[in-house]
Amino acid sequence: MTDRKPDCVYGLLVRDGRVFVRAMGGHFGLPGGVFRAMAEDRKVELRAHLWDQLGIEARSVWAQGAFDYRNPDEDRETFSGFYSVWEWDGDIPDDAGRWLSEGDIALTALPSSLRILLLSVLQTQAVRTR
Repeated sequence: MTDRKPDCVYGLLVRDGRVFVRAMGGHFGLPGGVFRAMAEDRKVELRAHLWDQLGIEARSVWAQGAFDYRNPDEDRETFSGFYSVWEWDGDIPDDAGRWLSEGDIALTALPSSLRILLLSVLQTQAVRTR
């Protein structure tokens, strides 16, 4: 882990043993985006992206890790921070993306580093709720 400031921040929305991926021009990626140069709080930035993209207000956000990643709506790979979001207010629109179970994640074309992170977050939830 590093304290290096990420170029982008992304949310891993988790509910009922599934994780959400956002639809982006025929591809799927994570909600989130650029961490502005003058911004100071990664979680506040992520909350703003979630509000803008999905119309939800995140209540609980936890840091999960960081690595180089290229979201489908970006033109290049950037150093990105990932945060799990387990609680929020509002409903995610049905056409905004797709909810994936553990089995669904294995069948996606998502980068392997992201699939591993998503599976790890889902396993954490399973332990947390038992």
